[in-house]
Amino acid sequence: MAGDGAGLTVRRLGPEDLPLLLGAGALFDDPLRPDMAARVLVHPDHHLFAAIAGATMIGFVSAVAYLHPDKPLEYWLNEVGVDDAWHRRGVGRRLLMAALDHGWALGCEAAWVLTNSRNRPARGLYAACGGVPTPAARHGDGVIMFSFAPSP
Repeated sequence: MAGDGAGLTVRRLGPEDLPLLLGAGALFDDPLRPDMAARVLVHPDHHLFAAIAGATMIGFVSAVAYLHPDKPLEYWLNEVGVDDAWHRRGVGRRLLMAALDHGWALGCEAAWVLTNSRNRPARGLYAACGGVPTPAARHGDGVIMFSFAPSP
């Protein structure tokens, strides 16, 4: 658990955090489904990190430890969301770094995330956290892949 003097905590959510997660529906693209939220919180390969201010979840990162039968363990960073009132205050960076640190601790040898080339805030966040845009991943629809590697 990582906290600061302003009462902001960043940590991985567990099954006991279902009420906190369900109270943060506005952070997500679609309405939360309690059954799926509960499944995510107990699934060993799905990881949901939250930024919590006081008793309110104000941001999240979701990630999956991605298994391949012929490749090393990878970490797919699925989505980052931060409440508008908390933008440009380092919350997304803290969340993403906590998620990446967890992926490295799991033994992941690489991590990656996709974003739209027009999403400047996401591109800035991923670059600030050490992500390298992969030119080969640029497609006609403007999708860019950022790759991350653990520190040596």
